[in-house]
Amino acid sequence: ADALSRRASGQPQKDGDGSAWSVSEDWEAERGLVNDLFLVQQTDTTSETLATELCDQFKEEPLFREIIEALFNLNGNKPERECRRAQHRALGYIVEDGQLWRIADGKSTRARTRMECVTQKEAVELAKEEHANNGHWGRDLTKLQLMDQIASPSLDRSIMTAI
Repeated sequence: ADALSRRASGQPQKDGDGSAWSVSEDWEAERGLVNDLFLVQQTDTTSETLATELCDQFKEEPLFREIIEALFNLNGNKPERECRRAQHRALGYIVEDGQLWRIADGKSTRARTRMECVTQKEAVELAKEEHANNGHWGRDLTKLQLMDQIASPSLDRSIMTAI
């Protein structure tokens, strides 16, 4: 140890002068750990039920099903590479109020912070409604309107089916 650390040795010690500390205390010792990275969650039946319902809803959509399995950690028997890929894809999605939502990730040029994920069948129905309500302006206007509201794989095909 250097002279600075031995400076107080042999001096009378008082409470609160730091002589009882073995290392310098920081703000964590006073406030506790603010950002706890380790979170232990107990799975309950509601999350398992929700995962089952969402998997059933998106059974025809492999992309969304893979994301739901990654969000609920249901892909235990898959190879590690597929699990990592699914976890990476799931970064742009959340489950809230029983629905799957695509959230803004900073990569998209669309201005919406979150969009509801729907199946292709639901997208066809929404495209029919949008096309009928906004005057029959064709595929492009319908696509622009729907891209601000929903996320669906093969949206172009769904719109063409609806029109």
